[in-house]
Formats: sequence, structure tokens, C-alpha cells
Amino acid sequence: MPVSVQEALRITRVLEQELDRRQANIKEWNRFYQGEENLAFASDRFRQAFGGLFDEFSDNWSCVVCDAPAERMTPVGFRFGPTDGKEARKADEDAQRFWQASSMDAWARIAHLESMVKSRSYLLVWAEDPTDNETEPEITVEDATQCIVAYEPGNRRRRKWALKRWTDDDGFAYATLYLPDEIWKWRRARVNSGLILPSSLALGSGWHPRDDQAVIPNPLKRVPLLELVNKARLIDDPTPEHKIVMPLQRAANKLIVDMLTASEAGAFPARWGSGIDLPKDPRTGQEIDDPELWRLSVSKMLRASNPQAKFGNFEAADLRNFAAGITLLIEHISSLSRTPPTYFMGKVENVSADTLTASEAGLVSKTRDKCTFAGETWEEAARLCFLVKGDEKRGRDPLAETIWAPVEYRTEAQHVDAVAKKKALGVPWRQLMEDLGYTPTQITRMERMAEADAARAARALAFQPLGDDAGDGQEDGAGAEERAGELV
Repeated sequence: MPVSVQEALRITRVLEQELDRRQANIKEWNRFYQGEENLAFASDRFRQAFGGLFDEFSDNWSCVVCDAPAERMTPVGFRFGPTDGKEARKADEDAQRFWQASSMDAWARIAHLESMVKSRSYLLVWAEDPTDNETEPEITVEDATQCIVAYEPGNRRRRKWALKRWTDDDGFAYATLYLPDEIWKWRRARVNSGLILPSSLALGSGWHPRDDQAVIPNPLKRVPLLELVNKARLIDDPTPEHKIVMPLQRAANKLIVDMLTASEAGAFPARWGSGIDLPKDPRTGQEIDDPELWRLSVSKMLRASNPQAKFGNFEAADLRNFAAGITLLIEHISSLSRTPPTYFMGKVENVSADTLTASEAGLVSKTRDKCTFAGETWEEAARLCFLVKGDEKRGRDPLAETIWAPVEYRTEAQHVDAVAKKKALGVPWRQLMEDLGYTPTQITRMERMAEADAARAARALAFQPLGDDAGDGQEDGAGAEERAGELV
């Protein structure tokens, strides 16, 4: 249902306020992922010893925790159509074309990573002219600091409103409000006041229609902005993948800073001496305590005129206690995030293949759950692409399915052996190829190659000589195939 200008502005302000509320958390989560650790906990002694040398220091494990599941989530296609048993569902070629045209093989990985880091990422499905069925839909990945989606009360699957807001280099802020029936485009000037204010309270002239087409109809009848969430909850907000380990990340950095300070102060053995007669100033008679007297090198030695003089060394500081504490924290990070220890260790020794597989069980299980939730969003994106093309059947197909590449890492021998056993159980060939990790495009190509090979073999057999008139009747297949090619 169309809304008035006043109502569209009201909705925009409501979404803006919620978007502003999220900004601080998103920026903190992103800062941790990038390893921009605040060393406010560092001691004065650390700063005196190193100055600004380690201002940007961080032993960043948050990056590993987020990257581990994101790099295993790879959508490779979509299925649409009936499942009544009359026809096996194959990967949809049109959906694959939309996917490739939007370069989603690469951008899907970014969408998953952004949702791991910032708890949300967004997908926008649109076209240059959505009213033209000949136009091609486009999927773009949007940032959580710029987008927000609101849902119908009591239904987390039905999108009610959505907003995308950004600032351009021309000094204006822009916003697009997506409603099921209309799309409103806004613009406002930004004033540099020196005050740090939420964008919804920024000084300026307020939102105004962007141009003559500030409001356009939405032919899709659906909000085209989709939310890709990480760790979805019923009432609570989704959370980033590394939030649970952020306190441990701070503690690990604290211990490492302490270790650096200890290494500077006591990692080298300090020397002591007793009963030493120091030289005296001939004018004042005062003892001269010259530090250079104690700076030893290969070409210098200590001597004393007092036979009772003694020399010795203090033991160097033992840094193993720091290393043990850091290792303990990393083990906790691994356990809490279900990230395999091998991701944190610099080397792996005396570990069997079965042990490595078992250590990845938690990550594999977690990633499969994420694929289940993310698949729903990708399926809705594919449906919106078909609505752009005017295809109502596939655009509203509730049986759409996302095809994922395997999330487990296996050796080629293990993978092929497992697929061979599935074949013995009667699993169809195309499913076996999907299990091997081939994309729908590769499987279709292999099917056509197999058909071409079968056709060539049939032609070779058709033109193979019979009886004893052709020698021993054992003309090789290559010669028969060559003659068949000349005749066809």
C-alpha cells in the first residue's frame, strides 16, 4: 500500500535510529577482527622501554576464528522445480547465470565473512529497470553499517521495511527506503559542526526527495534487501563469531606485552660485584661510579686490586611462564570457538589423520549449521532474481534449495573412496559428482562430454568391419573412429 511523504520520512527516521544504535558495536567488532588492539592496559615501563614501537601490536586470533567457518561456506548453485519423482531436480541454469553475472562466486565469500565479523551482512537484489523482463537482475553485497531490515511483528521471515544509507564524496548523505510497494530516495546536506552526533541527529537540512523520481513503484512486491545473519536468535540480536573470544584476545595481548617488558628488563643476565675499590676523583676524593666500567665486551675484562673482590651473574628472567599462560588462553579460544587447534599452532607433530579429522568435527558441525541458515537467505535472493525476470513460478517456489560445496577437508583419495562406496549403494551419478565437489556448471559440462564420448564410441562400433574379409576383424577403435568421422 502506498504511503505519504510524512509516513515515509517517519519510517526512515525509525530505521535510522536503530541503525545508529548498532554502529558502536559493529565498529568495535570490526576493529578486533582487524587486530587494532587498544594497548591502554600496557604499563608505563612497557612504554618507556619500547616507546611507540608496538602501538599497533596485536596477536590477532579473532581473525582466525572468523575466517575458519567463512572460508568453508561456498554456494555452488540452486535447485528449483517439482519433487514428485517424475523428474530429478538439477541445478537451475538461469539461477547459475544470475549468480555468475553478479560475480557472486567471489562476493558470496565476502558476504559470509562480513556476517561473521559484524553479525550481519546484506544482499540487495535489483535491476536497472525492474519493470523490463528483459533486464538482468543483479545481486550486490551491502555493509552492516549502511543497511537495516525491519520485519513484520510476529514473523521473522516477512520483511516489512529496509533502509540503505550512505555518504558520498559530494558532501551529501543519501538514503533509500525499501517498502513492499514503493521505493523512496532521499538526500540531505551534511554540515561540519565539529560535534560527534548520530547520523539521525546530524546537522543539516533534513531528508528531501532526491530527484524527480524520488518515489518509484516496487514491481517485486517484496522488500529487495535481505539480511544475512550470524548466530541468529529469537529475541536477542545476532552476534559476531569472535565476540565470545574477545576477552581472551585482550588477555593474550596483555600477557604478550608483559613478556616483552620482562624480556627487555631481565632476559639478559645482570652482573654484580662486591668488595671492589672504585676509582676516586683526584680533586674531590669521591668514588667515580662510571657505568662504562661495567660494560663488558670481548676486548674488555674486569679486574680488582682487592683480593676479597667477587664477581657474579644474576639468572636471566624465565619467560616460559608467560608462554604457558599464552598457550592456555589460545587453547581456551580454540575450545570456545570450536576452531581446530591446528589453526592456531605453528606446527603439527605426531598427529594421525583420524585425530586431525576428529579435531575438525566441531568446526564442520558449526559450519553446516551456518550453511542451513545462510541458505535460506540465498534462496530468497534467487527467488527475487526470478521475480525481476517476471518468472512468478520460480520467484515464489518454496522448494528452492541452495547447493553447497562440501565443508569437510579431505584428501583426494579419501573423497574418491567414499564416493566409490556410495556408487556401490546405487547413488546416482550426478549426486556423486556433487559429493565430489564439482559445481553444477562442471557437472553439466561432464555430462555433455560423456554424451559426446558415447556418440563417438557408437559411430566407431557401427563402422567396425565384420567377418574375415577385413583381415582378423580386429581393427582398433581409433582407426574405426577416424573412418567414422570422415563419413559423418
